[in-house]
Amino acid sequence: MKRSMAAILAILFVAAGTLFSDETELLGKAEQLSLQKKHAAALELLDSGLRQYGETENLLAAKFQVLLDLGRPKDALPVAIRRVQKAERKSPWHCIAVMEICLKLHDMDGAFAWLNRAVERGFLDYSELEGKEYSALRKDPRFQPIVRTIQERIGIGRPAKDFTCVSLSGEKISLAGQKGNVVLIDFWATWCPPCREGIIHLKDYYEKFKSRGFEIIGISLDSDRGKVDEYLAVERLKWKIAFSGKAWYDDIAKLYSINLIPAYWLVNRRGVLRDFGIHLRDKENMKRAIEKLLSEK
Repeated sequence: MKRSMAAILAILFVAAGTLFSDETELLGKAEQLSLQKKHAAALELLDSGLRQYGETENLLAAKFQVLLDLGRPKDALPVAIRRVQKAERKSPWHCIAVMEICLKLHDMDGAFAWLNRAVERGFLDYSELEGKEYSALRKDPRFQPIVRTIQERIGIGRPAKDFTCVSLSGEKISLAGQKGNVVLIDFWATWCPPCREGIIHLKDYYEKFKSRGFEIIGISLDSDRGKVDEYLAVERLKWKIAFSGKAWYDDIAKLYSINLIPAYWLVNRRGVLRDFGIHLRDKENMKRAIEKLLSEK
């Protein structure tokens, strides 16, 4: 990966959080300074924001990333841990960010402690740990048992978890009712740039493969129905989309332990979960996975 998970997640959660306008401006200035490699100045600005607004999740996330950019992982560690404690949504990715810092400090016990916390919070994308920066993690005998626990939780090779919902058009949808089709379950939201980027490719695949028995069920994790309607009026998506308004607390999202989007789950014609994970964000990976399942009887 070009950037660490910690760096990506710091950016994602700063972008997605709800901020005071002045705090937003401060974070924007700090980001500009970081992009200009003026990390010390960015750190000073963030510290002033922490004094002014208190320990908000977004300021802590920005600060620990700047400390990492400065080559100070030891100082970044308590800030990242404090971010975990302050975050309103108990995301496993916050724990993964702390795990990364422990790896930088060669603290394997700490790394595994935080990886286990991430798993307890629903971390599923173990394929993200295949990068060379995690080689020490994979060499440790504690790693494979954790992977087996995650794989068991995902359920690949077993019947996908069934659900029933109502589409935005009022149609009742059940996953069990789609047997005979290859089904992609897409957890997404209008505010999520990678989700919108992925939908560009999904539109192509839906047109290409629908006649062969390919279906998509979109589960919107938006909280504002108006924004979903506005987006769909432009994009004119042709597949079934459900919206509960519960955002991350959507019943189907909880059933599937969703904590990062877009999340793609591929189910074969017999209703068996066959593929899942961040690797499906790559359009060629997605295309090959769909074609493989369509070729099966």
